[in-house]
Amino acid sequence: MRGQLTMTYATVQDMVDRFGETEMIRLSRPEDRDATTVLAAKVELAIADACGQIDDYLRGRYRVPVATPEKSIVRATCVLARYDLAKGERTDPTEPMRLDRKEVIAWLDGIAAGRINIDAPPAGELGSTGARISDRTNVFDHQRLRG
Repeated sequence: MRGQLTMTYATVQDMVDRFGETEMIRLSRPEDRDATTVLAAKVELAIADACGQIDDYLRGRYRVPVATPEKSIVRATCVLARYDLAKGERTDPTEPMRLDRKEVIAWLDGIAAGRINIDAPPAGELGSTGARISDRTNVFDHQRLRG
């Protein structure tokens, strides 16, 4: 991520808790109808993609990645990841999946437009990094601006 922290807003367990183990097995292993475990790597990739998409919406207003994401961001991540998992050769997103994704995208649009606020540090806020000192002289000072 070009010099940024790599962080996810959700985990495979969040996906299982929200959508059920059976669905996560089915979406992560659509070609294996006898599978009994979630293919974690595939779910983690979908989560990472969803996090990147969310960061793209948040970046203009908030410092990303958000260190302590709200539950709404975790939910949005899960919804987007689930939708992506459902898009495959043998699977298609269901209508409820499409509607959930549409709702999340509208929510993210609201954040990007400033209609919705989340509890996160604003973009450009550096936190407590201490005093800043510059060794450069002022180009414009009181003497140079006269006349």
